[in-house]
Amino acid sequence: MFIINRPMAAMVAALLLTACASLTRDWLPPEVQVTSITPERIGLDQQTLRVGLNLKNPNDRMLPIKAMTYKLSLEGTQVAQGGGALDKQIPAFGAAPVEVTVVADAASMLGLLPTLALRREPVGYRIAGTVTVAGVVPIPYRWSGELDPQMLLRSAGRGLR
Repeated sequence: MFIINRPMAAMVAALLLTACASLTRDWLPPEVQVTSITPERIGLDQQTLRVGLNLKNPNDRMLPIKAMTYKLSLEGTQVAQGGGALDKQIPAFGAAPVEVTVVADAASMLGLLPTLALRREPVGYRIAGTVTVAGVVPIPYRWSGELDPQMLLRSAGRGLR
């Protein structure tokens, strides 16, 4: 027979309450930065792109991402979207690189290429979607930033070889 004294019971109850509270706290969305865009396959109507992301966890606990969706816009034009399973554990207040595959609309991308080729200033991007935490909690995110146009063109050149 197992006997628990009062101080031990109080400590166990406090630990259980703390654990339950951490499960019910709201999750903050991760910061999602685009780090690279590289073509994988190019077709007449669509392309497959590999997009490098850096995910930053603003939470005080590990962020267990099980799936992710994304819509990528360049200079205000949506050019790609995708989603799928993703098994990534991001430590509290930490960051992790991720590569995802997106399907791009060839017409949208072709319309932007001449602009990118002549551009010297940064290219604005917006990425939005959801991350699914612990397999059940969808958290929407929306981030924007800037990319170096020459880096985009170099990445495109590497992907076309």
